[in-house]
Amino acid sequence: MFGRKYSKKLDGFWEEGYHYYVEIRGGRLTVRGYDRKVALETEISYDAKALDRGERTVIKLEDNVLSRTAAGEPFTVIRELAYESGELKLLYYYTIMGETLYTLKKVDNGPFDHILIRDNEFLKSLQGRWYGVRSSGLTGSELVIRGNNIVFFGAGAEPFHVVSYAYDKDRVYLVPANLTDGNFSGFSAVEVLPGMLTARMIVFDARVPLSVFMRKEDVGKIPVPGDADSPMVNTMIRRPVDVQTDAAPGLMGFEPLGKKKDPEE
Repeated sequence: MFGRKYSKKLDGFWEEGYHYYVEIRGGRLTVRGYDRKVALETEISYDAKALDRGERTVIKLEDNVLSRTAAGEPFTVIRELAYESGELKLLYYYTIMGETLYTLKKVDNGPFDHILIRDNEFLKSLQGRWYGVRSSGLTGSELVIRGNNIVFFGAGAEPFHVVSYAYDKDRVYLVPANLTDGNFSGFSAVEVLPGMLTARMIVFDARVPLSVFMRKEDVGKIPVPGDADSPMVNTMIRRPVDVQTDAAPGLMGFEPLGKKKDPEE
């Protein structure tokens, strides 16, 4: 059984970078999204002695449901939260995207203070037109950057900042200017890589191939990441959501990844 003793190692703010941040105070955990809204508040328990010895320690959550459907069924859940090598490992499950493992690092001060705005370093080099590309060539899509605004597919300029995170300064992203929205124009945060920009399109029931944008003169010269050529994958599922407290009914009408639904069902 877990004891009710708590480790000071856990108290404070833990951040993943863009999706969630966690606050732990004694035996209580609060999870917020990057809209700053509370997604979950719950009591926790764990083996504090093992954690203080540096061992991997699973943190038991009294409640692990981050969001529910309109019918009240679990929609996003934390399948496991564990302390490991000075970090928190959060295994997140989204019914239409599957599992994602987030690594959260402890940060000083309050939430979002770790965000480094790097407009002065990168904006000049990012200006102009970027073309969608796969290994087979141009896709016909494009994005345009003018000042601190980005335009996808010729519609709707949206303000952004160029950012990195204090604990991962080498990775650079374009994110909405208010630093809280999860995406713009259906894209998740756009990552700035040597010679290219990459992003994921957010679609309700599909995992979409990586979108890659390059300058026209670099097409064919810079290798395109393999994920850009992956097929679109159906993410609707029928299996039950794993909830720590109790089994939950599945979301009816969902099917496993890649499996075509039988019309007789």
